[in-house]
Amino acid sequence: MNVQSNPFLFESAALSHLPGFGAVRSTQLAGYLSVGDSAGGWLYFCFSEAGDHPEQAPLLVWINGAPEWSALDALLDEHGPYLLDPSGRVYSNPFGWHHHVNLLIIEQPLGHGLSFTTHPRYLPESHDEASLQLYHALQEFLLRWPRYRERDCYLFGNAAATHTIARLAHRVLDGNSGGQPQISLKGLGLGNAQLAPDIQLPSHIDYAYQHRLINLDERNHAQAGLDEFNRAHASPIALQQQSAGRIAVGIERYIQQCCGRDLHDIRHPPQKPSKALSEYLKKPSVQQALHIDPRSNNELQPHSSLMTEAIWQESSSHLLPTLLDQLKVLFFHGECCMTGNYLGLDAWFNTQSWSQADAFRRQKRQAWRPYGLAAGLIRNHGNLSQIIIQNAGLRVARDQPAAAQAMLRDFLAGDAPQ
Repeated sequence: MNVQSNPFLFESAALSHLPGFGAVRSTQLAGYLSVGDSAGGWLYFCFSEAGDHPEQAPLLVWINGAPEWSALDALLDEHGPYLLDPSGRVYSNPFGWHHHVNLLIIEQPLGHGLSFTTHPRYLPESHDEASLQLYHALQEFLLRWPRYRERDCYLFGNAAATHTIARLAHRVLDGNSGGQPQISLKGLGLGNAQLAPDIQLPSHIDYAYQHRLINLDERNHAQAGLDEFNRAHASPIALQQQSAGRIAVGIERYIQQCCGRDLHDIRHPPQKPSKALSEYLKKPSVQQALHIDPRSNNELQPHSSLMTEAIWQESSSHLLPTLLDQLKVLFFHGECCMTGNYLGLDAWFNTQSWSQADAFRRQKRQAWRPYGLAAGLIRNHGNLSQIIIQNAGLRVARDQPAAAQAMLRDFLAGDAPQ
């Protein structure tokens, strides 16, 4: 890797202070990582060293998978080291995941949020391209801060990020055996995973009907759209396959119009990104402190289709079984999130083959009590766990921070969550 290709490489990425909070007490970084030697694109990242035993703690890479949320939502409104209140005050997050891991949050895909390119030709057109760019960025991070290379590494994300994470995991494993600098990948964490369009889209309709978001007539209308989707998705004609994404997005929009609920959290009407965070990020002092490049606000930054239509055009079903045999894997669901819900994943499990598949499918769900009180349901066998977190939407670490932190703690420790 030609590190000279990254113009940010020799600038300090260290955070010294954060407006609204004050001096930063531990090693924290923010800046940009190159997506390749020749590509004119950079992925924004923020990093927090572990609060407890950072020299032993693993490296956890988090990528968001919903177009509404950015890396800074994760940093300041979910499982990062800070929380931002409506007044603009920043305070320490007692349930931040950095208490257990060295937390690396990367904004992806290129063209989303604070990650930017100097030319639209560098924008990824598939999750495979996005995973290659992310692999370059991760290798560059470990080149710049080599003390984290020997740590156990975990890849976490939610929703559409599942497609990219599955491909990134294979790139890491292939790179390790193919002479690339080693990354000690040990496991994956996938929240409300979207990975098998033909299996999971029907579950969205079933979930909506079971939760009384749509009535019988509306279900039948959505089912007609599903039939159209299945024909397009199975078509050998590329143009027809591309239309499958548009049809799937149309079905979800129809369900949302019928129920007036946010499909990422059906307890609420459609949610918008945090106004407090938006106002906070407009401050020049904040942009300077977080090393946000002004070019990230240019007109080349559309919402990536990899988080919308392309979710339903690509499948990752073929990528997961081999990973289930090699890595620890955690699937977790906010029970109030229709997207990537547990019904669809259960249906997907029933179609897959890996060494422990039959044993896992025989497991019954049990009450999950990570801190003595019921917080959801769990089933696990061997290196695979599936948890349904109650009273949570897609952003489980925001909705149930104590449960999410306990889930991570037990998964890393190799304990069967209680």
